[in-house]
Amino acid sequence: MTATDLAVIEYLLQAPIASSARLADFPEWKRAWKKMVPLWETSVDRALVGGFAADRPAWAFAAGYQAALQCLMPTLDNTRIAAICITEKGGPHPARIECRLTPDSGRGDRWRLDGRKEFVSGAEGADILLVAATTGTTADGRNALRMVTIPAARKGVTITALPSLGIVPEMPHGKVHFEAVSLPDEALWPGDGYTGAIKPFRTMEDLHVTGALLAWVFAVGRRSVWPASVLEAMLSLMVSMRGLALASPLGPHVHLALGGLL
Repeated sequence: MTATDLAVIEYLLQAPIASSARLADFPEWKRAWKKMVPLWETSVDRALVGGFAADRPAWAFAAGYQAALQCLMPTLDNTRIAAICITEKGGPHPARIECRLTPDSGRGDRWRLDGRKEFVSGAEGADILLVAATTGTTADGRNALRMVTIPAARKGVTITALPSLGIVPEMPHGKVHFEAVSLPDEALWPGDGYTGAIKPFRTMEDLHVTGALLAWVFAVGRRSVWPASVLEAMLSLMVSMRGLALASPLGPHVHLALGGLL
């Protein structure tokens, strides 16, 4: 479906409603998600349809999260599950990132990644890791950040499971340790890691995850035959959320409108 039409809204109104839980664990959700992705052109439509199909909040969150990552990195292979790695022991603030990216001595075309990420949503189930790392400081003393793409199975990557979260217990979370991980030049994203990834992703994630959770609740409402006025109000919120998700995540007007929607 194209980005310019509202076929996704027609789908949400007419698609069959599941009557029982169908996806017992994250691997099962992954298989269902990979089948769904090619049917919808835009990441936000994937989030809405994924949330609508979810039988529990965890799968709605997973759909919104993956869709946001696909929005952040349009070249990402949509058949592979990704996780973004930002938060360290000092929290998610860019100035606190200590995971270090350095040239691999003796090999001009390769880099080395070392460090730890303390909380990564979907880490255990990911095929690809999108990692924020520092390369030092800028002339004005700021943390110079780059994003890199790493296969989760790459030598030197260790993922440790964290306890489940009560609100989404089926969604895996973990810590990630990078030790002398060797990377080629093409693993590095162009440009600044903060303005090119960390900052816009916060908005993308808010939009896509909220849209997916709204679609999940909308499906509950359809199944339970809620009043038409309630369902119509939810549709208007999803249409608004969709419009913002198609705009630049760095626009101040997007942040203002998103604040109102939330």
